[in-house]
Amino acid sequence: MAVEKMKIVGIIGENSILNRLLRLVLVDESMHMINALARVNSSDFFLPPTEKNIKALEELPFLKPYTSKRDFTQDEQMIAALASLFELSPRVKLEHLGQDYDYEEFMKSLSDIYKEVRKTADEINEKLQLIEQKQTYIESLKYLRQYSLDISRLSGMKYLTFRLLKFSRDDYVRVKKNYENIPAVILKVATEGKDVVAAIITPIILEETVEKIFSSLNYSVLPLPPDKGGTAENIIEELTASIEEDQKAVELLKESLQKFKIDFAEEVEKGFSRLEMEKKIEEVKSDVAVGEDLFFMFGFVPISRVSKLTDSLKQQFGDRIILLIDDVKTGDSIITPPTKLSNLKIFRPFEALVKMYGTPAYDEIDPTAFFSITYMLLFGAMFGDVGQGLILFSAGLFMEIALKRTSLGGVLSRMGFASTIFGFFYGSVFGSEEIIQPLVIRPMANINYMLVAAIVLGVVLTIVGYIYNIMNSYLESNVEEGVFGRNGVVGLAFYLTVLYLVTSSVIAKSGISPILVYALIVFLVLMVLKQPLANTIMHTGKLYNSSPTDYYIEEGFGVIETLLSMMSNTISFIRVGAFALNHVGLYMAFATMGEMMGSKVGNIVMLVIGNIVIIGLEGLIVFIQALRLEYYELFTKYFRGDGIEYKPVRVKRVSFVPKKLESINAGV
Repeated sequence: MAVEKMKIVGIIGENSILNRLLRLVLVDESMHMINALARVNSSDFFLPPTEKNIKALEELPFLKPYTSKRDFTQDEQMIAALASLFELSPRVKLEHLGQDYDYEEFMKSLSDIYKEVRKTADEINEKLQLIEQKQTYIESLKYLRQYSLDISRLSGMKYLTFRLLKFSRDDYVRVKKNYENIPAVILKVATEGKDVVAAIITPIILEETVEKIFSSLNYSVLPLPPDKGGTAENIIEELTASIEEDQKAVELLKESLQKFKIDFAEEVEKGFSRLEMEKKIEEVKSDVAVGEDLFFMFGFVPISRVSKLTDSLKQQFGDRIILLIDDVKTGDSIITPPTKLSNLKIFRPFEALVKMYGTPAYDEIDPTAFFSITYMLLFGAMFGDVGQGLILFSAGLFMEIALKRTSLGGVLSRMGFASTIFGFFYGSVFGSEEIIQPLVIRPMANINYMLVAAIVLGVVLTIVGYIYNIMNSYLESNVEEGVFGRNGVVGLAFYLTVLYLVTSSVIAKSGISPILVYALIVFLVLMVLKQPLANTIMHTGKLYNSSPTDYYIEEGFGVIETLLSMMSNTISFIRVGAFALNHVGLYMAFATMGEMMGSKVGNIVMLVIGNIVIIGLEGLIVFIQALRLEYYELFTKYFRGDGIEYKPVRVKRVSFVPKKLESINAGV
């Protein structure tokens, strides 16, 4: 239940093995990259002057960022085309990446496969286009079946042109009205719905004139087959037989394409995985520094993963690389180490809620365990019900196990569990308090007790928040905030003193001790003077980090804020008791409406609707309210959340969704 410790792993090797080495690092998925130049220039970097390191030491002054980038456009287009032709949705698989392979050679062999597949696909497309064209000819020739004319004579006239046009009815009427102005013979050959098909014979020298006249009309030209002799009926029979032959040829070509798929589908899968790997390698290289012969790369690796990574590197590359393993020095280094949370399984889903506020710093105490326990406590106290809690618990388990929504499902199941436990405490089952006896208390029968208990809970959690901040400040050696800050030792002493004064005045009805008042004033003065006092203790050589005037103005307002917020933050926890009472009251409202329905069925329906509303609406409100208490009343006291999340470099397990590539597989 802490932030996992890191090591800085450095790798120096020959430029020729950089790609292979990065493949191993990406498959291992343990290294959070550091900019190599920033690491080399940091104050805590040291390369021992040994015989093995001489060449690396010589290259140190001449290191530069890796800038050369490979273009994968052609590879992407090739794999996209193959995946689309084979109707594949390849995804990145580690078994295709962990092999020692030459990417360029592999892509060359895949390119040869692609050329064969492309040739077959093009032949299919050509055949399909030819079939489509022949079918178009057949549709045009059907209008001339009634005439025993040799089509080749119509299309081969020397001084006249013959065309078959399709007009809309309205446009054809306009043509008829202007027969005397059109230098052409127009013969209507068919009527088809709202269209009219007409044969047009025009002298070649007047064809341009006819086109100008027809330009305002909406018509289409029906194509006729060139170089085909005989009647329309004969040509149709010939074209039909030709189409059947073409279709058989297409089926044979498709069978060939299917055989290609069986033989080479796995190669396409490999190609996609390896392409994604190489693209990621180019992305990672932006953090690598290169010299004339050597590269330098560095990264943070969790202590638990260092041995596995270094053993793999030594086994694969041996003496061709230099390995540097250094401790993380948070105080001196300009490089901020990332945070990898390591929590028990029961607390792990709540990491997502913690990260919504911020990622814990590397040298900060991980608040996840405390957050998880207190969040379940707050939610359960506000939404205590056995039946509704079990529904939330079941829904969370379903999301966590079946839908693999581990964060949301995990939080929901744990919220449901807490709600169920408090349901037994309150004796509430689906809002009803008549089914079971309470193990502790009935909220509506003990209103004052619930509200006071909520405030006491707030006091306890607030004190723990102070202790957390003091511990974090101790780890950081931050005397200013840890000792004299409003959330440090002095702030805690001020808070406890105020609590004592309030409780003694309200409960014991005793007077206010002047000594305690003087103590409060001293605590306030210490909080105002926190920076000069801390700098004096730490011997920093200066009293203030900035202008004294600005400092005292800021701290003056800080004292006012402390006085206003200290008690209001504690009283804010009264909402825990209020929502516990609200939960019972909302059920009573639906129960009353159910009784007003006048029938048993109506009563049951109203209670079911009521429970759905309570689980959905009130459950969401309580979820938000519990989160608000955590974020604003507790996190603001002890949690900075300014860390960097641990993100090891890896190849994303993406899947390829094939797109329609018209130039390659149209109609295939």
